[in-house]
Amino acid sequence: MIGRPITFHSLTFEEQKQAVITAGVPEIIAEMNARALSLFAQGDSDWITDDVPSLLGRPARTFEQFAADHAAAFS
Repeated sequence: MIGRPITFHSLTFEEQKQAVITAGVPEIIAEMNARALSLFAQGDSDWITDDVPSLLGRPARTFEQFAADHAAAFS
């Protein structure tokens, strides 16, 4: 892998919204972005399709394999 831990901490809806506003994004866009990220955090996008293997003609890589293949980009 990349040889070091990667950490994160979850943000509440309001923290996410405020962070994006602070970065200069208009409030309405910041709110929509925070709402989308909140849905992702709740598992709204936890589904799998056959699109990648169908388009590539081979199985999709796992995230673990992707990270190992591109470890240098993350260091």
